Amino acid sequence: MNTEHLEHLRHSCAHLLAAAVMELWPKTKRTIGPAIENGFYYDFDFGDVKVSEEDFGKIEEKMHELVKSWKGFDRREVSADEAKKEYKGNEYKIELIDEFAKDGQLLTFYKSGDYEDLCRGGHCPHPNNDLKHFKLLAIAGAYWRGSEKNKMLTRIYGTVFPTRKELDEYLEARKLAEESDHRKIGKDLNLFVFSDLVGRGLPMLTPKGSVIRRVLERFVVDTELAWGYQHVYTPPIAKTDLYKVSGHYPYYKETMYPVMKVDEDELILRPMTCPHHFMLYKSSPRSYKELPLKIAEISPQFRYEKSG
Repeated sequence: MNTEHLEHLRHSCAHLLAAAVMELWPKTKRTIGPAIENGFYYDFDFGDVKVSEEDFGKIEEKMHELVKSWKGFDRREVSADEAKKEYKGNEYKIELIDEFAKDGQLLTFYKSGDYEDLCRGGHCPHPNNDLKHFKLLAIAGAYWRGSEKNKMLTRIYGTVFPTRKELDEYLEARKLAEESDHRKIGKDLNLFVFSDLVGRGLPMLTPKGSVIRRVLERFVVDTELAWGYQHVYTPPIAKTDLYKVSGHYPYYKETMYPVMKVDEDELILRPMTCPHHFMLYKSSPRSYKELPLKIAEISPQFRYEKSG
């Protein structure tokens, strides 16, 4: 099965998941359900209802039950007003409809069995035969439209494959990956610890973890020296002017830490090392005989990324 067909299979299964959820919890508000790498997800607003991974069994059972009557996906075109009537009380779909209508996009609904959803298309041709080998994988919180200013929704992840063999192989590989997750191994082997007083996402290496780091650093430095690199040390902060001159600032300012005002200077934690290395290069006249000049550094870099 090629990439496009697999994507259609996964998107179709997202429809099937939503259909099962709406059967089990009819007051749920649907949002979006795209195909993603290795599977699909669908975001729901369950209101006051608490849904967990313990509910996956009955959701999957309902999915298997419903798909028996899904012989295909029927497409129909609708106006924005017609679409809004279908989703009265669902502010998420209304927002999407207004957005699509504003951009001049054609609004389409796709129906299979008794389930219909706003969708631009891309489905498997025979869902009752194609959607057999699926599995719900995880549940997580997800802000609507990815903004922490919006409401937290419930995201259910799943996967689907054309054959049972492919599904089983994927689930086994996923299990092995979970067992070798660095977060689990690091905790089990006492390689690093976290503290709420230090801050989220700021690991502290234990003596055991520090041994591993030293070994890796020595390997990196020795290898790069053998390849002709010269190792240097530069400070973890710099004036914001450095990143404006290098051209990085306009592209990275949203993911850099806040500026620190020190005397008359504005300093910022660096998200990359190359601007510092440019300054090292400019620190003295250079000859073409020095080229290629290869500089390397083992250094901390700081990116302001959202939790999770």
